[in-house]
Formats: sequence, structure tokens, C-alpha cells
Amino acid sequence: MKRRSWEQERQEREKHALNEHARLSALFKENRFIFEQERRRMIEEVINSARDEEQKKRLRALQESWDKKMKGAGSVHNRFVLAQTIFWEHFHEVWHPTIKNLNSTLNGTPNHNK
Repeated sequence: MKRRSWEQERQEREKHALNEHARLSALFKENRFIFEQERRRMIEEVINSARDEEQKKRLRALQESWDKKMKGAGSVHNRFVLAQTIFWEHFHEVWHPTIKNLNSTLNGTPNHNK
């Protein structure tokens, strides 16, 4: 019974996400100014949901850094390439080493890449 409930909730979340994406996509095409206002509002909502002020400060600094990098990109294509580069850099420098370290810890094997 719980499985069905979880699956139904997942489908509802997916439907909501797709509807929200369609709304934002249409807004982007129809009125970029309002789209930017909505984007900023959503970012602020996430930042304000942080538990403590220190985390909020870190999130604001991260967003400011992201905005500054994207502003200097120039074109839509350059922003896309830059976003991919930032993602993969973070993946290789932060996520992957952390995952390898956790895997090593959980499996009791030495991690030679520390």
C-alpha cells in the first residue's frame, strides 16, 4: 500500500514539475522581464528556506557568483557551455571525491585518491 502511495506521489510531483516547467518556459518566451522576476523570487524562496543565517549567506554568495559568471558569458550558447563546465568541474572536484570516500568508508577499502 505504501508503495502505491509513494508511486502516486511521485507521479503527482512529476506532473507538477512538468507544469511548472511549461509555465516558466512560456513566461521566458513571452516576457523575459517577468520571467527574471519569477526566477529571482524562486531563488529567494530557496535561500530563505535555509535553516540558519550562515547557510543563507553561503547560498547568497553562491548565487551571486553564479550570476556574475553567467552575465559575462555573452550568448545563450556560451551560458549553456559555461553552466556545463561549472557543473562538471564541481562534479569532478567535489562530488566524485566525496562519493569515492564514502564508498571506501562503507566498504572498508582504502581510498588511494585522497
